[in-house]
Amino acid sequence: EIDKDFTYKQADRFKFMVDSIEKRGIGTYRLVYFCGKNLDGSPARHTKTVHCTKKEAKLELAKFVADVEKGNVIEGNSITFEEFTEIWKRDYGAKELAPTTYSRYVAILNTRILPYFGKFKLDKIKPTDIMKFYDMLENDTQIKRLKNNKGERLKKPLSRKTILEHHRLLRAMLHKAVYWQLLVNNPAERVQPPKVHKPKRRYYDDEQCKFLLEHLEQLNADNIKYKVAIIITIFTGVRLGELMGLEWNDIDFRNGIISINKASQYLSDKGVFTKEPKTESSIREVAIPTFVISLLEEYKLWYEEQKSLYGELWTNSNRLFVQADGKPMHPNTISKWFVKFVEKIGLPVINFHGLRHTNATLLISQNIDVAVVAARLGHAQITTTLNFYVHPVISRNKVAGNVLQNLLLTPKD
Repeated sequence: EIDKDFTYKQADRFKFMVDSIEKRGIGTYRLVYFCGKNLDGSPARHTKTVHCTKKEAKLELAKFVADVEKGNVIEGNSITFEEFTEIWKRDYGAKELAPTTYSRYVAILNTRILPYFGKFKLDKIKPTDIMKFYDMLENDTQIKRLKNNKGERLKKPLSRKTILEHHRLLRAMLHKAVYWQLLVNNPAERVQPPKVHKPKRRYYDDEQCKFLLEHLEQLNADNIKYKVAIIITIFTGVRLGELMGLEWNDIDFRNGIISINKASQYLSDKGVFTKEPKTESSIREVAIPTFVISLLEEYKLWYEEQKSLYGELWTNSNRLFVQADGKPMHPNTISKWFVKFVEKIGLPVINFHGLRHTNATLLISQNIDVAVVAARLGHAQITTTLNFYVHPVISRNKVAGNVLQNLLLTPKD
């Protein structure tokens, strides 16, 4: 019986749906749901094979129709993870990711993820498959069963930190598959990622920074570029790529401002190249003190002398930090020099990025507004600065201890 609000069109559709159960064999039925027309005018349809009785097939059809209309059924034949990876690289990775990030992700895919998941049908990857993959990466015996894209067997298990990077990439890729309606849901979302202890970020306190600056002052003219690079980083907190991307027209000598608007990076297949900063908020202006301005003026004179010495052999890149002939320096040259230098003068060894961490920590220890520090670092959110770059400096730590001593203890005569 059809109620009065049930139109004839709906009645016809209901009849058509009931009739769209095709017997395919003993206890096997194909459910067919027609939903409009394709661009060429042919009927658009979804199909599903079920193994049950005719009565149960009618119930399965109702469920199938509901799933289609909710968008829980993907159209077309499922592709393999390897085929999806090519789509992801073409339509997202190569276009949206930074070149170095994209290169690293492709290496991870080719080395471990594709050799394992490449032939899987995209919609057949289950959370248990991903869990088994992570176990294999961490297991000394099992990982040797896996071969990379060159056919070489992998030899060493991975750290949990590296496995977590695999998880983040796989989860992000499958999320994109859901967004593109190639998957109904993301199986990686149902996998507990490897637990990794948050590494302690290393930095120099105020006393160590003074010690570093004293030794930098003792460097001869041949090392002036390294001296300038380290001091700029201490006083501005720039990232290494941003530092190496600086050009002379980014320095406002009159007003004491450095403009951060690009970054320099290196890839083996591209060499040194220039890219946009990490994020939109990374494009910024950072004020520098007169001490740094004077140092830059001194460095500019040395730079011009070098330029005149090389004459026609000089490459006019306009970069602050260049090779002997004016070509942009490899971004890692400064950072490698820095590690050797601090080891030589007896300071605890931290990586070059630790100077950015040092800058933020020292500024906040001097009660500089966190919003100002975040803007100087190029952080979009203040919480990023608070979560990653705030630590008590030893001298301030001692002051805090003395405050309580003066408050709670009565001085003895």
